[in-house]
This record gives sequence, structure tokens and C-alpha cells, in this order.
Amino acid sequence: MTEASVYLKVLLGNLRKLREKSGLTDRDLEERLILGPGWIKRFEEGDTIPSIDMLLAIVHQAGGSLNDILDGIPESPEIAEIERFVYAEQSDNDIIIKFKYARYDAEYTLSDSTIDEFEEVIKTLRDGLSRLVSADEEQSKAIKSDSVAKTFLKATSIWPHANPSDLWWFVTYRAYCDPFNHPAKFARLDFTQSWKRTSGWALEEVLVRYYGPFLKSHGVSLIIAGAEEKRTIVNRIDLGERIEADKIDVLLMGDKNGVDTFFGVVHVKASFAERRTDDVPLSKALSSAGYTSPLWTMNCKSEPSERPFNHGELGNLGNSRSAKRKDTEDEGYFTGCFSYNSNTISSPTNIANEQRIYVCDFSNPDDEFSRFILQRWNNFQAS
Repeated sequence: MTEASVYLKVLLGNLRKLREKSGLTDRDLEERLILGPGWIKRFEEGDTIPSIDMLLAIVHQAGGSLNDILDGIPESPEIAEIERFVYAEQSDNDIIIKFKYARYDAEYTLSDSTIDEFEEVIKTLRDGLSRLVSADEEQSKAIKSDSVAKTFLKATSIWPHANPSDLWWFVTYRAYCDPFNHPAKFARLDFTQSWKRTSGWALEEVLVRYYGPFLKSHGVSLIIAGAEEKRTIVNRIDLGERIEADKIDVLLMGDKNGVDTFFGVVHVKASFAERRTDDVPLSKALSSAGYTSPLWTMNCKSEPSERPFNHGELGNLGNSRSAKRKDTEDEGYFTGCFSYNSNTISSPTNIANEQRIYVCDFSNPDDEFSRFILQRWNNFQAS
């Protein structure tokens, strides 16, 4: 137990003793303070930490004073640890990353890592988001995307042995939802909703920043285009049906005799949520017209528990294949699927390259994804 939680345990224990001394039951206090059943027990057991106002209200109703609940607090020159939305504890050569996951106090073990490394990653996010203090709305979008992308890429560089999807899902996402990593003026922001918007933009930045320089040196560019540029691309190519330009994530452009030539779109998703309605129609239209249309995903998926496992959504092989795996391997909805979750199972090599599921990481940009894209560009030029 950390020093901070020792203090809290004593304080909340004193709160219970004060209530019992006053002769009040849990239910008595809940009636007086108009609280739903069970709240006083949650406060006293530390399942939910009461606000200062609530704490003082309970003390007042119990006829006590602050001195009553501060009795026995250990004296120490400093508090060693403060429990945050996400924090880490050292365990031999690993760190245990702890966070709230639905109703669970969840843990994720990151092997061969240190608290100093964890703090370096968190400070990357904190320092990036600190720029929001003087930013307008348009600048805020760019700052948040940049901060998340830098944080994730910092994590993958410090922990190259870790599952990238875990670093996105259990570290970057949880750190972003910790309000203390944001400027104080955003204290009332719903960070879960903010993440849903920011993470999509940030993941596109991750793709472009990591693979962009390598692909550029081989004549291919990854472009995060504006709305007008996307509409121009859609209007210029004949896909044979109405396609929404705003469904385009990252453009694939090749250098053909000094002219940037569109040859496809990378669909960037942290998970498979909503991809059927948002990505499949565009991808099928692109593929049918000879363009490249891969799915690039962190394949994040886990269930709330004390030790969640990020298994993803692509399932197993054989008879237990998921519908999402069949979409790529059987239906060919995408021109290949590239998962950055090491728990994903790769497709058998007897499946056509354009219908396979590949598993990649961030150890070297010269990998199956970049080689696949370059081969598709060469094929496009030849056709």
C-alpha cells in the first residue's frame, strides 16, 4: 500500500468511527444527505472517495469536527505516491500498471520496464497537452492529436518488446482519460468522449509519422488530407457509385514521373467498431476499381476484469473464425488487414496476399505493411 493510500485508509476509518460514535447508521446518514442506498459504505470502505464538500457534510451530520477524522494520520514529510486514473508500481523487473476498468481495479503487467520509463511516457502526454492552455478550438484538435501520437510512439520506442495494441489500450488511452494530465480548465471535460474523437486523428498521425519517411524514400506518400482535398479525389476517380469523401482516412499517393498519383486509401481504426457502415462501402468500391484499400488497426478489444486481456476481434482460425476475420479472408472487403495486436493470429500463407491478415509492430518500418504498400504501388503503375 502506498503512503497516500495509508493516509486515506486512516481518514476513512475515522469517518466510520465518528458515525458509529454518533449512533447513526449508514441508512440514517443517507436519509439526511439524500443519498442512494450504499453510498456511505462505499465512502467508508474507500470504493469511492468523497469530495471535500461531502466529507464535511458527513462530519457535520455526525456532530464531529475535522480533528476527529484526522486523528492518527501518520506524520511524513511527503507522500510517496498519489493514486491517479492510471499509475504504476514496480514489481521486480516489471511494472504493474493500475487503472479503473468499469467496476474493477484493473492491472496490466508491462515486463522489463521501470517507473522512470512509465513517467517519461506520461510526461510526454502531460507536456503536450499543456499547450492547450492558450489554444483556440482548431489548434486544440491538432495539439491533442499530436500529444497522443507522440506519447504512443514514445511508448513503442521505450518498450519495443511490448504489444503495441496494449500500449495504446492500457497505457495511452488510460493516461489521456486522467484529468490531471490535462490543463485544469478542462477539469469538467468528459475525457472518454474526448478520446473517441482525438484517438482517431492521433492514430492517423501515428501511421504517417512512423511509415511516412520510409515510404517517401521509395516514392510513396501517406497523406492526411483536408475535406476539400478528399472531395477532389472522390470526384476525380470513377468509382461507379456515390462515395462519402469524409470516410477517407489516409491517402496513398505515388510519385509517377514527378506527379503525385492517387492509388488508394488506408482505413485507420483502433478497433472494429462501426467499420461496417463507415469503411466497407468505400473499401469495396475502391478495390473493385483497382485501388488499394487496406485496414490498419490496433485491433483493441478486452472485457472489464481485474486483469483484462486484449484479445482483439479477429478471433481464431478454423471453425471458430470471427465474422470480422471472414470479412477480410473470405469476402475481401479490404485489401489486406494489418493488426498491431500481437495477440492477433495471422492468416495462413495459402490465402491470397490481398485477403490476408498480417500482424505487425513498430520495430522497423521496413515490414510487411510497407512492403505490401510498395508492391501495390508497383502493380498499380504497371496496370
